[in-house]
Amino acid sequence: MPESSPVSTRKVQQALTYLAALNSDDPERVQQARGQLERWRGKSSEHERAWQEAEQRWQLVHRLTPQLRTAVAPEPLNISRRRLLRQGGGLLVAVAGASWLGWLWRRTPQFDRLLQTVHAEPPRREILPDGSQLLLAAESSLRIEYSNGVRQVRLLHGNVYFDVARERLRPFLISTRLGEVQVLGTAFSVSDRGGEIQIAVARGRVEVRGLREGSQVLQAGERISLDAQGRLLPLRADPHATASLQHWQRGWWSFTDAPLVEVIAELNAYALQPVTLAADAAQLHLTGSFPSDQPEMLLQTLPKILPVSLVQHGQQRTLQRR
Repeated sequence: MPESSPVSTRKVQQALTYLAALNSDDPERVQQARGQLERWRGKSSEHERAWQEAEQRWQLVHRLTPQLRTAVAPEPLNISRRRLLRQGGGLLVAVAGASWLGWLWRRTPQFDRLLQTVHAEPPRREILPDGSQLLLAAESSLRIEYSNGVRQVRLLHGNVYFDVARERLRPFLISTRLGEVQVLGTAFSVSDRGGEIQIAVARGRVEVRGLREGSQVLQAGERISLDAQGRLLPLRADPHATASLQHWQRGWWSFTDAPLVEVIAELNAYALQPVTLAADAAQLHLTGSFPSDQPEMLLQTLPKILPVSLVQHGQQRTLQRR
């Protein structure tokens, strides 16, 4: 059958039945359905195309559940989502297979946008089509691509705070040069200033996967780093993560035992003249709050609270240990 041929409605309905089983509350049923689905998808290319279309229709149904209930049954009904999932071969399959739903799905708007901020720009807030909110620090760049199947963000560079709207059937993924972050319903930040990548969670959970094997789930008040090889470093408690992100939204840096190398990397996105950090000072740590629109104030304060000196050599400034 040519790849352009329409997929039969019956096969799409079969795939939707498997999807309903995969979303069951019964772990044994889910495990059984997963094996059956794998064999069914492998039988033909039409089965695989039917599965892909079913997934996309299912996601649309998930987002439009209240409207669907009204359209299918004008009389008031008390149908829980759990019950709706169990009836995958009944009401949901019938509605999802209807021609008007296919028409609506094909017209679901996609979203593809490149967001960038410039040097010393104040934090910029962006609201995405699903209601998720971002806060971009200066010198940040990311590409956002939404489809019916996934919400994908590629962080190219910079520091971004994410407050992600929950969509159970459409994951939110953030790709970086050293690994990937999958959102499990949360607010958190991801920072890539050219060295290690930092992930800190203010609310909810995320799963971080490095380029190397292994993954780590972070809870609220925890942070983790990916090193230059994409390996997960030890998990760190950060009880002030929520407060730090709130301060940042108000135009303040709030550091809690932060390595000085991270501090200077962030500062250089705002400073009029960049600062080089000497190797002997890189592992010093800083705690304190400073206005992000006054980076020179932070630089002038550092020698008063840490054993460092700011040395000027022509046009180059170096922060070194004294």
